Amino acid sequence: MLSQALDALLIGVVIGVVAFVPYVLYQYRRYGRFTGARLAWSAALLVYGVALITYTLFPLPSADQCRRSTGVLVLDPTIYWRDVWSMHQAGASLWSIASSWTVLQVVLNIALFVPLGLIMRHLWEAGIVKATLTGLCLSVLIEATQFTGDWWLAPCPYRVADVNDLIANTAGAVFGWLLAGLIPDFTPDVDDLVADRRLPRPVHRRRHWLAMAFDALVLVLIEGAGLLVFFLAVQLFTTALPWSQRVGSTDYLGAVGLVIGVVGLLVVIVPALFGDGASIGQRIVYLRPRPRRRPPRLWLVWRAMSVEGLALISVIWLPNGWLWAGLWLLTACIWVLVTPRGLSFTLAQCDLVDARGEQLEAPPPAAEAVGQGPASLKE
Repeated sequence: MLSQALDALLIGVVIGVVAFVPYVLYQYRRYGRFTGARLAWSAALLVYGVALITYTLFPLPSADQCRRSTGVLVLDPTIYWRDVWSMHQAGASLWSIASSWTVLQVVLNIALFVPLGLIMRHLWEAGIVKATLTGLCLSVLIEATQFTGDWWLAPCPYRVADVNDLIANTAGAVFGWLLAGLIPDFTPDVDDLVADRRLPRPVHRRRHWLAMAFDALVLVLIEGAGLLVFFLAVQLFTTALPWSQRVGSTDYLGAVGLVIGVVGLLVVIVPALFGDGASIGQRIVYLRPRPRRRPPRLWLVWRAMSVEGLALISVIWLPNGWLWAGLWLLTACIWVLVTPRGLSFTLAQCDLVDARGEQLEAPPPAAEAVGQGPASLKE
């Protein structure tokens, strides 16, 4: 059981890392901002879903287990109560009854669905009826999956489909929903988030770092696509030539750095030439640059080139260019600690503002205390 819990946690973490960027993108597109509380509950839902699959379906049966096992369907809802009564009649102590597998099985089935009730109330803001029906339907799906041997994909039916598990699971979801009422809910209301998604918000350092992370991800994805097209083109070209004239794999490796540099520069420069000049990552998190000097387009291009552009040029032209590019990008990340504007905005003399308004940074505590709201302060 412990190994299954560790497996569920490990798999959940791996899936969570892969899904983190799409999830943050979804939050900004739907709610206009990133909320840590919803992320925490969503991560809990992910790990919980993996745990349900791990506990209810695995391990799969071996051939020997299939010879000794047949799918069993239990439709008697009183069987556990009668077993407990039989132990009592036989003179078993209260502790023996409480620690027996009969009672533990019911308790564990209830506990298995308690997190579902918590998640239904705090993350999905569901009422008790919806939580109950969700627990019931999910339990029916699990029992049907077990009874049919993973819908006839497993070698044989290897688990018992029990109506008592159905009752215990549903009760667990209800108990979890009730328990959630005793736990402080720090998750913002969905309706409030959606209603306020177009309101400008203060620009914090973590938001700028997030934009930089999105920019890096977009750059890596497009660079990967560019390299893939390059290698496919080389393969097609060399395959069409006679064997004696084909280009060896080492003959075109020197062009890889050039391809990376050219494609990367296009990714960096093109967004700066259109609209407000924000990078792709900045557009995702509703940030945009505001040049202080004219002509503004020139400064927008320089802002885009001053960090990522110079890093890419280093890769193309300088000896040990990867090292210099890495150090320059690390400097840009650290510079956000100095000012939320970051290094590129400082060099290009641009303000970093919310794309939905003109807010630059968080208001001082005094302004919040007297209800003045966020202030539009210039760095």
